[in-house]
Amino acid sequence: MSETFASGPLENFVQRVSRAAEERKLPVSEQLRLVGRSFNGGSSAATTLEPGELPAEARALKIGRYTVIFGTLPDTPTLPGVRETLRRYRNQCVVARSFLSANESLDLQLFLVGPRGSEWERQWKSLGLFLERDDRVARKLAWLRPRDPARDDDSFDEFTRRTFLARPWEEDDDELRGDQSLDLEQPAPSGLPRNTAEEFDRIALESDGRSAEEIVEALVRAWERRETS
Repeated sequence: MSETFASGPLENFVQRVSRAAEERKLPVSEQLRLVGRSFNGGSSAATTLEPGELPAEARALKIGRYTVIFGTLPDTPTLPGVRETLRRYRNQCVVARSFLSANESLDLQLFLVGPRGSEWERQWKSLGLFLERDDRVARKLAWLRPRDPARDDDSFDEFTRRTFLARPWEEDDDELRGDQSLDLEQPAPSGLPRNTAEEFDRIALESDGRSAEEIVEALVRAWERRETS
């Protein structure tokens, strides 16, 4: 990327994700109501959260079929600080889910951006893994930014490869075009029929929003069909 992005961490992050989505031909729209204080259909004190229960800043975008809440991590890598940040953003995600259908809620994600220099700090890497293992309310991913701003583009590209914005099949296509001698009719590695391997890939790529049990069941069904494929 060679574009100029906003300097503030959150706005910079939102702009980068928006640009990446547009490059992949995914529609992007702002969702202001998802980052408010009130639940859908409520305006009373009972259905409105206090400011102290929510993050100081948040943005929300609809990207394709995904809804993404954006936020920032604290400047200091401490477990209590990250826990409190997670608690507030989970609350914001609960507000957002009140506006979403059941299927849309399955695709709700929380993207958090870390402070400058967090990419290679040992404490931040551990805390990043900690927050990404928290699967309550929404899937969570953290972009831990490098110390050198000149590395932001490469670091962000690495982050997108872990998200629904990843397009590994496009990289595979580039490799295939570079090797015209490759026989597409050859069996997949380890003797796995090519159409079965392709179905395995499809199941893995479409795994967002599905439980581990559902993914395993789909893989087993694909394996059982291999003799008749």
